[in-house]
Amino acid sequence: MAVRSGGLVMNLLAHWVKSFLASCYWYSTQRRWRMRDIFNDVYKGQTRSDTFRRILREVFGEEYAEEADPCGFLTKTDLGNLVRNLQLQEGQSLVDLACGRGGAGLWVARETGTRLTGVDISSRAVEEARERVEAFGLTGRAEFRVGDFARTGLPDASFDGAMSVDALYLVADKTGSIEEVARIVRPGARFVFTTWDVDLPTMIRDHRPLLDHAGFDVEMYETTRDWEGRQRGVHEGVLANREALIEEMGEPSARFWIAGAQTELPRLSQMRRVLIVGKKR
Repeated sequence: MAVRSGGLVMNLLAHWVKSFLASCYWYSTQRRWRMRDIFNDVYKGQTRSDTFRRILREVFGEEYAEEADPCGFLTKTDLGNLVRNLQLQEGQSLVDLACGRGGAGLWVARETGTRLTGVDISSRAVEEARERVEAFGLTGRAEFRVGDFARTGLPDASFDGAMSVDALYLVADKTGSIEEVARIVRPGARFVFTTWDVDLPTMIRDHRPLLDHAGFDVEMYETTRDWEGRQRGVHEGVLANREALIEEMGEPSARFWIAGAQTELPRLSQMRRVLIVGKKR
């Protein structure tokens, strides 16, 4: 018992340290300490910006996931990959971690006939996701709650599948987050997600060791198609339209996308967007 308690204390300490360092980073780039405040601004701004949606439509073309109304790099192919690789049956349960405004999770839950729980750190995103449930025909089958990727507050072994789109990259405690997914899914459940491997110091170059340590067998690990060109196109579009984005989104929200473009464009050659499927042992 003492060993287990000691391990829990060390995990909590590691989570706190990683969160503090992340807060320092966010303050240096966004002038906000807390990620939840930053993403409340991001989602509030996205709702108001026709320019941002136009950039995504132009860059993604037929791959733009219009119905999901993505906040980032989600494609129609990504949605199909999620449905196919989760291998869920009608009536089973799905959790979408860092769900944002809920579009991807709602789309997948509708296509698979599953019950959805979405979790996001942003109360603004959760509020908007709740408002979209009826439009996807999921009244009574979808719920959204505020929570941390690494500290969801959900019961042990309560889901038949887990998904996440382009979110783990932004999470400070990636080890704790993957361990949290392992805690809340049942044995045999799949965790299907997209994120980035980054060949830079302090970044994750390969997520497989983290998944193995948390109790997942990796069934798929592949680079997503055409990711670099699309990401470059979005970043260049953001920088070319920064004044319009500031006017429509507000300065705090636009700053997130502008700073992201300035940071990532020079290092795209050191990144790769990956689709990962892990099966809980």
